[in-house]
Amino acid sequence: MSNSLAKQKAINSRNYPLIIGIVIISLFLFVAIFGPSLAPLDPMVVFNDMFTIGDKTYIPSAIPLAPFELDRFVLGTDNVGRDLYSRLLNAIRPTLILGTLITVIRIGSGLFLGLTAGWNKGRIETLIDGMITVSLAIPMLLFALAAISFLGDRTLTNFIIALSLSGWANTAVFVKNRTQTIMQAPYIEGARAVGVKPNDILRRYILPQLWPALPALIAFELGSVLLLVAELGFLGMFIGNSFTLFVADPNTAGVIAVGITASVPELGQMLSDFWSKMIKTPWEIGVVGGAIFLQIFAFNMLGEGLRRAMDITQPRHSWLRRRRQSIRP
Repeated sequence: MSNSLAKQKAINSRNYPLIIGIVIISLFLFVAIFGPSLAPLDPMVVFNDMFTIGDKTYIPSAIPLAPFELDRFVLGTDNVGRDLYSRLLNAIRPTLILGTLITVIRIGSGLFLGLTAGWNKGRIETLIDGMITVSLAIPMLLFALAAISFLGDRTLTNFIIALSLSGWANTAVFVKNRTQTIMQAPYIEGARAVGVKPNDILRRYILPQLWPALPALIAFELGSVLLLVAELGFLGMFIGNSFTLFVADPNTAGVIAVGITASVPELGQMLSDFWSKMIKTPWEIGVVGGAIFLQIFAFNMLGEGLRRAMDITQPRHSWLRRRRQSIRP
């Protein structure tokens, strides 16, 4: 009986969200690092060759191939006749890099502003509170669309700037509230009474209690950023300028437009021209949408797992409680 109870407690104590998040994110990191070298075909090449499968003839640029119809194209071709599998392997890296850079800036900005507002009183706190209120009042998607349009060129730098100007407020609110709660603790008053300098109070007593929450905040923010990038791509706003691709018309001597696209593959960009792709290449939307869903799901699971891992109310985290108690004078 005791063994079965011990096994049941061990199962209940397992942090499944953390395990799931780590496994899926590790897979995506592997693809991001090695994916371009594993791609069997050039993701930029449009295939105009004629392929005959049974009694059907396909020209990928005009009549896209569905998944598994031809061994050469495992996931089929996209709406303009490029290998979807190769483009997917090349698209994950820039999307993760973009999401990571934006997340780092958002978390850094929220941490700095929240800590400043929580530490200082008066005009500085009022000013930052006003900034937070304005940021939370404006929908992030609308703000990102307006900011990217205002900046002009759809470069990586402009995307990072536009998406980093919003989204930091939630982190700032959390850090500010947490900082003010810590500052009201009796041991902070004791430290001030014995002459500990303000910078030392910040470094020794406040920052160490903020760091454990940052990994979960970063994971959740990564999921939020990836969702925003996907929404922008759905609306036709992605890195790089879009253009209409023309290929030779198999029935005439002229050319025909086969789709709106961009050169460099990126998951948000691959969701653009959504309704046309739903009709012409629905498998492309399914594959790309599935990849984005898995990324967002994985980072949300990682964030929840990290939150549970840092929960000091759990008995297995008594070491973390002891560490937090050790920083008190």
